[in-house]
Amino acid sequence: MFDSEEGALETVGLKVSEVAPTNGHPTYSVKGETHPLRHILRELGGRWDGINRAWIFRGLDPRGAIADRVRAERTQGGLADVLSVAPDLGNLANRPHYWGHRQRLRDRFLGSNEESLPDYELLELLLFFSIERIDTKPLAKALLDRFGSLAGVLHAAPEQLAEFERINHHTITLFKAARTLAGRMAREEVTDRPLLDQWDKLVAYLMTTMAHRKVEQFRIIFLDRRNVLIADEVQHQGTIDHTPVYPREVMKRALMLDASAIVMVHNHPSNHPAPSKPDIEMTRQVGDALQKVGIVLHDHIIVSKRGHTSFRQMGLLGR
Repeated sequence: MFDSEEGALETVGLKVSEVAPTNGHPTYSVKGETHPLRHILRELGGRWDGINRAWIFRGLDPRGAIADRVRAERTQGGLADVLSVAPDLGNLANRPHYWGHRQRLRDRFLGSNEESLPDYELLELLLFFSIERIDTKPLAKALLDRFGSLAGVLHAAPEQLAEFERINHHTITLFKAARTLAGRMAREEVTDRPLLDQWDKLVAYLMTTMAHRKVEQFRIIFLDRRNVLIADEVQHQGTIDHTPVYPREVMKRALMLDASAIVMVHNHPSNHPAPSKPDIEMTRQVGDALQKVGIVLHDHIIVSKRGHTSFRQMGLLGR
């Protein structure tokens, strides 16, 4: 099989097909396991089409040239090194089991409801972009086992992720970008609109940005007379179980921003969102200070990985 052009291409996981001409020129698409052979495809004049995930060749049919290079590199032993597989590439049984799996998973994700993918497959798909030429399914499952959820994986500390052999700086950057995008998308849902009418979206935003933090953080949502967001500011960041809050500072900042109301928020890294006695006392003191200058304390929300609590819903806000 390896002596034929098609056999040589099939052995290394490539499929060449003619597509619609470009400006009257014959055009060919090369798909499959192209990444290990990208240096060959580029040298032969191919152009990567990221949308269709194919190498595009204009003019002559590239099958013969690609097959010749594959044969030459296999003969010299270089192709086995590039592909990181057994030298006997002519035996299909020696091809890694994940060959073609990545493309099938991409196609399934793009061609169906994204909710149909279980968490480990979605994480596996994400890992494709930072880890080359290995089966990432075991790693995706191991990450979920260690950190408990997709959110837990994306919020894991770099030093924790680095404990996994295959995790590299590209993966750590990718995870940080993913969680930053999620936070900004959630923030867009609470910007330029009355927050009291978007309470569920506000809680979703706070859960996205704060629930997985490793230390306590105290934030204030400042609102104008229409209860539209003026600012979302981190006031203090403390230890794993404590952050200091000073009522006078809260009042001064609200006056400086000309806020008519605020929502206080902090997280509990302990994963228990129930308020402590110091939380309740601090909230009372802040509410009293704000009342003296005509500013409303709408709520104090505590978030954790297990959920959230609302002082207003619990009847802990005095009027």
